[in-house]
Amino acid sequence: MNWGNQLKELIMRNWREKIISLVLAFLFWFMIKAQDARNMPSYSMPPPARIPVPTSPAPSQLTPVIPAPVQLPSELEPMLSPPNASIPPARVPGTAASGSAGL
Repeated sequence: MNWGNQLKELIMRNWREKIISLVLAFLFWFMIKAQDARNMPSYSMPPPARIPVPTSPAPSQLTPVIPAPVQLPSELEPMLSPPNASIPPARVPGTAASGSAGL
């Protein structure tokens, strides 16, 4: 086979996919170019605004105050102990210990 036939074979094989990829590449390039032309960022930043430094301390009325802890009514106290509490649950008399299954 000579180089002319090889070139023709290279171009003609999968020609639909090649055309679709060219169209997509052009569209992506066009979208990037349009976005770049629309948003021209200015790289010169304005100087930062100066924050005035207070010369005297804040008055005592403006100091933060921590409120007193809220007391919960007895109806809202938990009835069960947390899962990792050190006190084992109370046993009811007359029941066997659970969890000891013999095989």
